[in-house]
Amino acid sequence: MDIALIVPGGISGGVATVFQNLCRGLLIEGFNVNVISLDGKNSSFFSNICDDILKCRRLMEQDLALYIGSIPYPSHVFAKSVGVPVALFIHGYVYHELFKRMLRGTGLKTRISAAIQAIMLNIANYLNTIDLYVCPSLTVCEINKISRRYVLLPQWLFPEEFEIPKASSDEIENSVVRIVTYTSYEVPPRLLNTTHLIALTRKLERMVKRKFELIIIDPRAPRECISSTSPNIKVIRYLPRPEFLSLLASADLYIERGIDEDLGRTILEAMALGTPVAKLTHPIYWDRQDFNEEDMILASSFRELAEKIAEYINNIEHYRPYYSKRGRDFVLAKRTWDAVKKPLLEALKSIANKQ
Repeated sequence: MDIALIVPGGISGGVATVFQNLCRGLLIEGFNVNVISLDGKNSSFFSNICDDILKCRRLMEQDLALYIGSIPYPSHVFAKSVGVPVALFIHGYVYHELFKRMLRGTGLKTRISAAIQAIMLNIANYLNTIDLYVCPSLTVCEINKISRRYVLLPQWLFPEEFEIPKASSDEIENSVVRIVTYTSYEVPPRLLNTTHLIALTRKLERMVKRKFELIIIDPRAPRECISSTSPNIKVIRYLPRPEFLSLLASADLYIERGIDEDLGRTILEAMALGTPVAKLTHPIYWDRQDFNEEDMILASSFRELAEKIAEYINNIEHYRPYYSKRGRDFVLAKRTWDAVKKPLLEALKSIANKQ
């Protein structure tokens, strides 16, 4: 099957990684992948649109068009008109991010482009021009007003990419317990923010018997957080990816900041590297999880999270080897390409066969 992946210029971070891994996965499955890269100079949405229109005729030769980046560009209307089914990969809380740029974006051009993107997505939803939405979780579907024609594709890894050696439990037995947490530049609404984590640390200081440090990596961290008076907190706005992976591999615990059922790439990387993880999931998302308390330190309230992390730190020699193995086993069983690919492949072939 010939499939076109339409990729806007200027994508980076998690979206770029998902795109690269999706290309790799589809090639493994025997798809003939044609990447159409849009020329978004300086991440310009308007130059992406112009290049998209100029390249739309290339879609005539494809069996399916899959748009990366959560926005259906104008060429998808042309694709539909010539009988090419259209799929759209939704990467996150799109409306939340667009409305935030409309209200707080730097410069009029940024705000206008965000408004146009929101309108384009609304029009596509209203006119039913998208044959299939690809979402990482059910919550992402709901928050983006998607109630039908969707397939869930959780974040996944190719575990062989992550072979950074970890310190043994003997090496860390008498050292400071290192806890790491991270958030991307785009901050979703369902998140433990940096001020929450500082409050968590202050709780732990009263509950933990041994030395620990919390390293918070947050590109949007407020200045007052960076200059936090607590000696147990270190806030960093940026860390190059190789250094971040090394830090993640050497950490004793990773705290996931999302509170819905979705597991982002970073928590999967931590688990694949053998780093135990802790996660707070709001009770309304509990039934949607495909993981449990055997796989990670799991809590349904802020207080419970603090208590369980304190218990983990105070007895780290016992808990760390257990959660390290369970987390890695979870990724290998449920978050590799082979584990998540079947619903996506069936959905893509289904919409292609209907044409």
